[in-house]
Amino acid sequence: MSTDAEMKPIVPMMGGEGGFETEEPVAPLRLSGFIALLFGLLSVLSLIGYPMIVTAIIAIALGLFALRPWTDPKPVGITPAKLGLLLAVGFGSCGFFIHTMKSATLGQQAEYFARQYLDVIGSGEFAIALELKKNAVDRLPTKMPLMEHYESTEETMTSFTEFETDLLNQQILALGPGVAWQRSEPVRVFQSYGTPQAEVFLENPDRDTEPKKIYLLLKCEIDPQGIVQWRVDQCRAHTEQLVAESIL
Repeated sequence: MSTDAEMKPIVPMMGGEGGFETEEPVAPLRLSGFIALLFGLLSVLSLIGYPMIVTAIIAIALGLFALRPWTDPKPVGITPAKLGLLLAVGFGSCGFFIHTMKSATLGQQAEYFARQYLDVIGSGEFAIALELKKNAVDRLPTKMPLMEHYESTEETMTSFTEFETDLLNQQILALGPGVAWQRSEPVRVFQSYGTPQAEVFLENPDRDTEPKKIYLLLKCEIDPQGIVQWRVDQCRAHTEQLVAESIL
């Protein structure tokens, strides 16, 4: 025998009784946000090398691009973009500060060493000045008589004589030690093949006496004891280049 429940027809509901099934919009993907996070992680290299600050710059640019205005729903990749920005700003600013301070310190050391080098020549200590032009590992022991070494062979004596009779060195010797050399340009510190170098320009306070201006190129090295050592790679009189006026 059938029951009422079994005989009741199934009537589909329509309109407000059952509602309409709507599709939720799919959140768009912003790949630039994930790439910004990747470069943000790589920006830690800014602490190691100054050129690697470019990774922080790229991360900031991609992060800002990923965070451009959007309409609902929220795109996928916004959170990684924010994290990438945070990492890039943090590591990038720290790296810039560290390298700026390092460059300033190296510049001060190079200028001091350049002045000491000129004072040594002005005092007539050409043997010591020659040692300051050598690599740290090639310098003679401090207790060794330098002149005896340079006079020991014809080759070393010839090298010493050429250095002593050099015109610039003789001009510096004539000025004597303690000259108040004036820095004419900011010390330029740069890297060449992984070696810190510095360019120093020093002017003679007496404008009527040669040399009027000296250019020194110094290289920074680490000796076996881990101590920073400077050496003079170049020292020459600097002459201003005359540029002819343009003829229109």
